[in-house]
Order: sequence, then structure tokens, then C-alpha cells
Amino acid sequence: MTTTRRDFVRGGAMAAAAVALGSPTAHAQGKELNVVGATFNLRDPILQEFTKRTGVTVKPWLNPSAQARADRLRVAPVDNLESGADFVKYAWDEKLIQPIDLSRVPNWKKATRLFVEGQATPQSPVGSGDNPGRMMYVDREKTKAKYIPTMYQFDSIGYNPDKVPAKDNTLSWGELFNPKWRGKAALYGVDWLGMLDAALGMHALGLLKAADLTNLTEKEVDTVILFLKEKKKENHFRAHWKAFGELVNLMASGEVWIADAWWPTVLEVRKKGVPCRYAEAVEGYRAWAVGSCISATTKNLDLSYEWINFWLEGFAGARQAEIGYYSPVDTYTKYLTPEQIKHLYGGEGRDGGSVERRNSRVFVWNTKPKNQEYYTDKWNEFLAS
Repeated sequence: MTTTRRDFVRGGAMAAAAVALGSPTAHAQGKELNVVGATFNLRDPILQEFTKRTGVTVKPWLNPSAQARADRLRVAPVDNLESGADFVKYAWDEKLIQPIDLSRVPNWKKATRLFVEGQATPQSPVGSGDNPGRMMYVDREKTKAKYIPTMYQFDSIGYNPDKVPAKDNTLSWGELFNPKWRGKAALYGVDWLGMLDAALGMHALGLLKAADLTNLTEKEVDTVILFLKEKKKENHFRAHWKAFGELVNLMASGEVWIADAWWPTVLEVRKKGVPCRYAEAVEGYRAWAVGSCISATTKNLDLSYEWINFWLEGFAGARQAEIGYYSPVDTYTKYLTPEQIKHLYGGEGRDGGSVERRNSRVFVWNTKPKNQEYYTDKWNEFLAS
């Protein structure tokens, strides 16, 4: 995407960045940083800018599986792992990552309250599950962290407003299972997340009463799977989508009218000229936050910190905002126009409103369930039924 204010970015912002990150030096030239992540965050414009500023080449290892990304640290040289809070907890418990000294990450002092206290305001709900603001810190004083969130979003319900009516753009998670949308609904096809979205829908419909929707007991998993099997027999689902482009194509073609969706999916469907909106979930959003961990075995500790500080400096946050993701710190402002900030962060003309509004409506966070193997076994049983 084209970014305006080029003179500012190339001039003053670049100068400030050089001070913050350090100009390429002789010792950095020719160095490499091994980073494990996914295609939506290890994007070429970001990797190239880091190399331009530091002289360090990023060698990305990309995999859509959060489990595979974490396990990569067992078998290959890795400096930084990019992961959601759900698998950060796993990597920490497995001693694959090391504590991050927050005194070496100065911009984290600018983090939004959601990631400091675990809730946007004292009156906001505390989202259940792997809530970054409650699980990322190593010590009570919050001087060390398991990872540093660098981008986040809120997943909800994507729908075609010409087919699915929604007053004030508001829908319940239970709407995913409304018989009216039989044959036109899609559900995320990854076991633990598909199960969580199904549990959210069943909770909304009064069909599941679980103490923790993000960590179902085996009996509760059985209840969800039985329900999903019945919906499958009714031919309720058009698809169980697994990839961004897959859902875009399903919704753009009209094969799917409603789905648990990602915000960038909705934007892409709109670009194709098909009506698509992102509902404010009645119960609240399913949120997630991807960030950077430092491998327990890195041989490039200083560069690992430099990578994290680059992400919080603003350039990367601005580039990710352009494709639909938020930064936990407000340093992005020097790389976006006032109009972009009003739209992307202020919510002008944007489903769901401002980021502050969204921050205050988190219901659950993406969470790796304690009994994930059981989830996977039963999910595979459902798909095969």
C-alpha cells in the first residue's frame, strides 16, 4: 500500500529510527537473524526495512501451525519465535524461550492498558483464557516477560448483510448455528479454535454451560462434538475453512453468507465488490495477540532485542495497521496520516468502531486448551463423521 507523508517518513522518522535502533554497523553487516513466524507478520516490507536499518538479514521460517512454530525451537537454530499468547505459554512451560528484560524494551512503557492489566479499563471484562496482560509477565513487578505482543486483533462474525440481517451490525455468536443459514455457514477448521467458536455459539444459545469456554472438560468437548455432528447431518456447514484465501473465496462467491471470520477477510471480500460486514458480537470478541519471544538457545541475544524494539518503533505497526491489525503501542502515528489514524484506530467508517471500544469488549482470548490432544481426536472424529 502507498503511504503518504513520504518526506516525513524518509527524513525525520528515519533519523529518529536510526537513533532508536542504531544505524547499520560493521559488526551487524552480514549477520543473520533466524525468526519463526507466519506469512501475515513476517512480510517482506517489514523484513526489508529491518535489514535496511540494521544490516542484518532476517531468515524467516514460515508455518501456519502455531504448534509447529513453537516446536521448531527444538530442532533448529532459532533466535526469535513469533507466536500468539496461547502457544507462548506452551513454549515457556517447555523451556523453549527465555525471559525478556523489559528494561531493554523501552517502548513497552507505552503499551495500552489491555496488555498491562489484562483489561482495557477497570470496568471492562477480563477476557478469559490466555489473556496476555495476565499471563505474559514473569514476575509480580512486571520487569520481565515471556513475550512482547506486537500486533493484535479481535475475531468475530463475518456476514453478508444482503442475506443475514443484523440490527446495528450486532450478532450473537449463536447466529453461526441459526437454521436459516443452513448450507451457507462456515466454521474455522482448526480443532482448538473451531471448538472454541462452536463453544461460544452454544454458550450464546444456552446449550453449553462451561466454567471456562477456553478450556473445556472432556465431557464438555463431547457435548460440543455431538452438537456439531448433528449440525453436519443437517448439512448446516458449507465448509470448514482453514486458510484466509479459502474463506475469502467462499464469501466472495456467495457460497457462504456467515462465518467466524478475521477482519482482513471481510476487507478482502469487500474489495471484490461483494457486501460483507464484521459484526459486533453480542457476547464480546475472541481476541488474540501475536508477539515475539526470544529463544532459550539464541546466539544473537542483542539482535533478538533489536528485532523486538524494531517492531515497537512504529514502522512495522503502521504497515500491519494497513492490513487490519493493531499495535499495542502508539508509536505507529509517525508513519500514518491523520486520516489513516482516524479510520484505522479511531474507527471512522469501520465496523466495530474504535480500537478503544474493541479493547473493552473482549470476551475470550485464543487459548491452547490443557487437553488439546482430546480436542484434536474428537475434532477429527467430527470431520470424519
